Amino acid sequence: SIQQGLAAELNFQAIVDLVGDKLREVFNTPDLGIRWYEKANLVHYLYEYEHGKRLRVEPRPPAPGGMGETMMKTRRPLVLNTAADYKKVSGGALPGTDMSKSLIAVPIISSDRFLGMIVIENYEREHAYGESELRLLTTIAASLGTALENARLFDETQRLLKETEQRAAELAVINRIQEGIAAELDFQAIIDLVGDKLREVFHTGDIGIRWYDAKANLIHYVYQYEHGVRLYQPPMPPNPGGPWFKMVQTRQPVVANSRAEQTALGIKTVEGTDPSISSLGVPILGSDRVLGTIVMEDYERENAYDEAAVRLLSTVAASMGVALENARLFDETQRLLKETEQRAAELAIINSIQQALAAELGFQSIVDLVGDKLREVFATPDLGINWYDEKTSKLRYLYAYEHGKRLEIAPRPPVPGGVFETMVRTRQPQVLNTIAKIGRAIPGTDQSKSMIAVPIITSDRVLGMIGIENYERENAYGESELRLLTTIAASLGTALENARLFDETQRLLKETEQRATELAVINSIQEGMAAELDFQAIIDLVGDKLREVFHTGDLGIRWFDTKANLSHYLYTYEHGVRISVPPATPEPGGVWSKLVETRQPIVANSRAEYAVLGIKTIPGTDTGHSTVMVPILGSDRLLGSIVIEDHQRENAYGEAEVRLVSTVAASMGVALENARLFDETQRLLKETEQRNAELAIINSVQA
Repeated sequence: SIQQGLAAELNFQAIVDLVGDKLREVFNTPDLGIRWYEKANLVHYLYEYEHGKRLRVEPRPPAPGGMGETMMKTRRPLVLNTAADYKKVSGGALPGTDMSKSLIAVPIISSDRFLGMIVIENYEREHAYGESELRLLTTIAASLGTALENARLFDETQRLLKETEQRAAELAVINRIQEGIAAELDFQAIIDLVGDKLREVFHTGDIGIRWYDAKANLIHYVYQYEHGVRLYQPPMPPNPGGPWFKMVQTRQPVVANSRAEQTALGIKTVEGTDPSISSLGVPILGSDRVLGTIVMEDYERENAYDEAAVRLLSTVAASMGVALENARLFDETQRLLKETEQRAAELAIINSIQQALAAELGFQSIVDLVGDKLREVFATPDLGINWYDEKTSKLRYLYAYEHGKRLEIAPRPPVPGGVFETMVRTRQPQVLNTIAKIGRAIPGTDQSKSMIAVPIITSDRVLGMIGIENYERENAYGESELRLLTTIAASLGTALENARLFDETQRLLKETEQRATELAVINSIQEGMAAELDFQAIIDLVGDKLREVFHTGDLGIRWFDTKANLSHYLYTYEHGVRISVPPATPEPGGVWSKLVETRQPIVANSRAEYAVLGIKTIPGTDTGHSTVMVPILGSDRLLGSIVIEDHQRENAYGEAEVRLVSTVAASMGVALENARLFDETQRLLKETEQRNAELAIINSVQA
């Protein structure tokens, strides 16, 4: 039955399993092994059962003086039926297995060689095996020897056939790659062609082609796939003492089929990628140096790369070396030609911007002109021009576009250690081609993947910056963008500084004119007050004039009666209509108390500021959005206040309004106090005259 099975099989391991299963059945034993001896002096445990469970035992050298060596010398079976028999043979039980009480082992012999042995063990009793077991096992071992030798020769023939077919397939792959290389002169196209073809041939999503820049001592990751996804890694120097230096020294492939071997060879994981389990690196050689490498990795298994993989990859790398060097020289020539054309184009752009700058003196106009031109030149919807305000230590976002839409961003301090602070310190542009380097986005904006920023510099300081961002990909910016942007920023610095000085001159001129206007208003009010001695007439004159000057229909003048602790609303207009408001006691701790305490104007430019300052609406009137309250001061006390409101907008009042109303209120204090004293004198004079008249009447009656 066994021999019939052997005759039907040519597969080596299948023959071993067939004989082993049959023998375990015949001998009714759960403990049986079939072992094979190789030329490398290793025992291979092809079939090993103990207590009914199949074991996986690693190959190992035969134990000196053990069963294998003994049978190799004697070519005779071994029967060990007692502990004394076991002592005659060295070796003992395999590590991790139990010691049996009886054992029978017969050699597997072909014509002239000892090939292996069949071993049956008994773990329960001594004297388990006799002549009948020995005879049957010896007969089967004799048949097994010839069958296994034939199967081994068949396997070897199949292996050689497969290797021949593999060599033919490799040759076909190499021919196709070489044909593609011969048809290409573009450096990156050759890289991509070879990389794509190798990914297809090896059925892998994990391969890289790297190129060494000797001048910069940088390795460029010109083709990088991991888990089937293309990566764009920044260049980096080779790891000192690592596999690159080993390849440069030996010009031989570096194979690491386990993580332990990778550690021993100094192979480190590239930042942003996963650690592999097996890796293969093959040098790309030029005439006199190592130009780069082809690297394959396996993330699932050890021992992934054999001689065939090394051979195919090495042949491809050899063809690549010459082709890539030729392509590099061609690319270099094309690059120089393109760079010359690009420089001419850049010069034309710079000239057009500088001509426009020369025609402009408006600060924001220059910023908008340059921003619009740069968005057009770089074909980008994402660009910003920022200006640093030294007084407030904040960056002002003068021109900000994201996804083609203009943004309004409030001024804010530069991020500590961020892009702008770095440029202030180094005066150098920043090219940030990864998210990690860019850092956080401004609140309310999206996170970009690449960014280039150049400082706007004048003679002694950094004035601001121009920034362009890319939201779709990393490594978007290089030398050409940096060069053009830096040249424009240099021109922009002088133009914007001139424009700022021009704007400052215009502002001072406008401020001077405004002060002259204010002075004219104040003079006209003071002339009117000087001609009046009537208290209410002065109030009305000032109120009407201020409504006219401020073009407002919402203004009030209030007078405080200290004795009665009442505020009198002497002049109140709302929405252009004069209204009558009864006297009221000031609210304790309210805005009146603040005026009394500080004697300073109070400005509230939003309803939130109203709430903070405790400003409340007079019953029967509307709540404004902005207000300014200016105290009317006498020599020793607060006499009253002038109040202007805006019912339509926030942030209606600034320094100019406060200054004008404060000047009027200061003049008004003296005039109103004089008018009050005049009125008081007139009242007392009238009262004296009335008393004299009454006294004359009384005297005439008495007479």
